[in-house]
Amino acid sequence: MTGTATEREEDLLEAILESPDLDRAALATRLGLEPADLADVEMAAVASGRLARDGSGFPRLTQEGHRLARRIHRRHRTLACFFEQLGMARDAADREACTLEHGVSDEAIARLADHLRCPGRCERESPCEGGDESDGLSLLDYGEGDRVNITAVRRCGRYRRLMDMGVVPGETVIVRRRLSNRAIVIEVKGCEIGLSPECAATVFATPCP
Repeated sequence: MTGTATEREEDLLEAILESPDLDRAALATRLGLEPADLADVEMAAVASGRLARDGSGFPRLTQEGHRLARRIHRRHRTLACFFEQLGMARDAADREACTLEHGVSDEAIARLADHLRCPGRCERESPCEGGDESDGLSLLDYGEGDRVNITAVRRCGRYRRLMDMGVVPGETVIVRRRLSNRAIVIEVKGCEIGLSPECAATVFATPCP
């Protein structure tokens, strides 16, 4: 049963979204938690339905977990980009964003992202990257073997190439492999296609029934 997530739970979900291959020791170090505390947060996230354990017992984001993790990640990215534009060093901007990302409203983030939308304002990935929640998740958020239906393709430099390859709304694709550099390999109409992280982040999909 889903309830309000704690800040620690949101941090855990965001960390798994950004680095799904981290082991528990690395996760604990990244989050500044003792192993026992990490286990408690993980158990709470499983109980809330935001995490599920895979065959090895390692936690994996559920669809609800992905949704919340992406929301927190977008807040962090937008706030950090804003602080960098104010002249703060990248590490300091990240620390401030970590502090504020849990309490800021989605409306405030949306307005700030609109302000930052102009290209070249920040070296980070675009703070406005993403689609509406109704579009589902980006292909980056799905695991190997997931079969999904494409709902939206955000216009980008490779938009025409994606269309030519058959990556279009309404098409069903299968995530075949996730590579160490966050690139993915998908199957479209029986053919395997490699997508860079930047390209995969512009394609949104929902799980097939």
